[in-house]
Amino acid sequence: MKEKFPHLKETLENLPAEPGVYKMQDGSGKILYIGKAKSLRSRVRSYFQPSAVHSPRISIMVSKVKSVDLVVTASEVEALVLEDNLIKKEKPLYNIDLKDGKNYPYLKLTMEETYPRLILVRRVEKDKGLYFGPYVSGKSVRSNMRLIQKIFPLRQSRDNLDNKPPRRPCLNHQMGRCLAPCAGNVSGQEYRKVVDEVILFLKGRNRELSQTLHKRMIDASEKQLFEIAARYRDQMEAIKRLNEKQIITQTNLANQDMIAAYEEGGKGIILILQARRGKMNAERSFMFSQLDRLDRAEALGAFIRQFYTGGMEIPATIITQEPPDGAPALCQWLSSRREAKTRIVTPIRGRLKKLLEMAERNAKIRLRSSLQTENSRIQALEDLREIFGIDEDVRIIEGYDISNTSGVASVGSMVMFRDGAPSKADYRKYKIRTVTAPDDYASIAEVIERRFTRLVNDDKPFADLLVIDGGKGHVKAAIEAFERIGVEPPPMVGIAKGKDRGDIKTDQFFLPGQREPVDITPSSPGRLLLQRVRDEAHRFAISYHRKVRSDRSMKSALDDIPGIGPKRKKALLRKFGSVKRIREAGVADLQEALSISEKTAKKIRESL
Repeated sequence: MKEKFPHLKETLENLPAEPGVYKMQDGSGKILYIGKAKSLRSRVRSYFQPSAVHSPRISIMVSKVKSVDLVVTASEVEALVLEDNLIKKEKPLYNIDLKDGKNYPYLKLTMEETYPRLILVRRVEKDKGLYFGPYVSGKSVRSNMRLIQKIFPLRQSRDNLDNKPPRRPCLNHQMGRCLAPCAGNVSGQEYRKVVDEVILFLKGRNRELSQTLHKRMIDASEKQLFEIAARYRDQMEAIKRLNEKQIITQTNLANQDMIAAYEEGGKGIILILQARRGKMNAERSFMFSQLDRLDRAEALGAFIRQFYTGGMEIPATIITQEPPDGAPALCQWLSSRREAKTRIVTPIRGRLKKLLEMAERNAKIRLRSSLQTENSRIQALEDLREIFGIDEDVRIIEGYDISNTSGVASVGSMVMFRDGAPSKADYRKYKIRTVTAPDDYASIAEVIERRFTRLVNDDKPFADLLVIDGGKGHVKAAIEAFERIGVEPPPMVGIAKGKDRGDIKTDQFFLPGQREPVDITPSSPGRLLLQRVRDEAHRFAISYHRKVRSDRSMKSALDDIPGIGPKRKKALLRKFGSVKRIREAGVADLQEALSISEKTAKKIRESL
């Protein structure tokens, strides 16, 4: 320790034997790694012992450490919380990061409406809505939503029904899936009974719900309301069948999460299986790079902390293959957040062990499938390098396309693939500024000029290969754009549709300066990757064009109305969703949405 890390000798000899957080830093002061410890002295010194055995990730990190900064805390739990906050703030390179950019989905009952709807959202707002979740996956929440729509006759339309005249009911009413509040077929009080049933169902209180439905069925029968009684009967039967289909994982109706990790090929996966009230109801996996078997305890600890920080329901029991790093402190932290005891257990036999082994098998299968996909991408990139005679590895590919409607709302897109996979954070979209006619050549040239002028000014590297959605004319326009800005273009290929536009095997590939298309084997992995980049650029351009075109139509419909400025326009669109629904709104609706007088609302209504 003294010979290998002489620059840390004084620091390591004076470490306190107290709980706290440590920050490993390189020579420039950049934080490489942040960790917590019950004893800072024992934990930090363990990294630099001659006999220490580290994973490749930690070994590289340790070799770069030039200084260690400490923060002493009152307890290990306090250290855990501080570590989590610092990791989120500093984002150290060698810490394990969940990197799950998506917001978890929720189901929301719009309780502020007289006739509430059930909708899927990804953010909890400070409103009168009733939220359920978050759910581990979008698939599970959509499945729940479809199920509820089959069992409970909630309305599905997005229209605001308050103070609206009755209208003809939709098809859902004819199918028995809606009580048709839009037609005035049900009172607000009766409709709220259905909403209460949905609330019980979403809270998992199916036994209580069945008892409530049974009582209402008897009451409706005694009042000779046989159609209503039949609806309650059908709901009870549907819930009964649902309970029979679900897999019982524990006879004691336990809430528990099974978390399994698997590592191979320098990568790792953590898979979580969730059981609620004894029924397996969700599954999700998370991929990690630069992960080794020796990292498992740290990875499990980091995953548990990050996963349950985001508002995810904390179960009574978390089952893992081995104790996660800092398990006692994690249990205290989880219990304090849950306001009830949470255990982390590692079974060695029995049913829980078998369930955990099942989770690990699934994790193994998913990771190996991902590695095979990665190997296929590497093969495709190597294929492209050979096809185009590129000396260096092809790692970054950019795809470009133009979209417009007869020259109107013309836009351009740039998509980026890193190591053969989409890198959506690097996508860019462009509103065409200099071209007013339907001229794709001039438009692609504008996009190329703007993109690469910016890269040159910012001193950023170019992509290894450019893919243009178009033929030799598009490629020529792109090359001329590079000439105007005075830079050497990277390798480039244009992809044009062949004789059969519906058959990708007839696609033609054009290189700069060549009149005839080059021949690339249809089954070539590189060819398939090029087509994928082209298709993604096309999709991204079309989606942006539709948005711009929609914005233009809204602007023309609303901006010339007296009394409506940018803020009021935004408020109206947020409230009603479209210009059509704004036109259908009554004076009272406009007053409520904009907080304006009746006189002003009438003027706006007349203009609409």
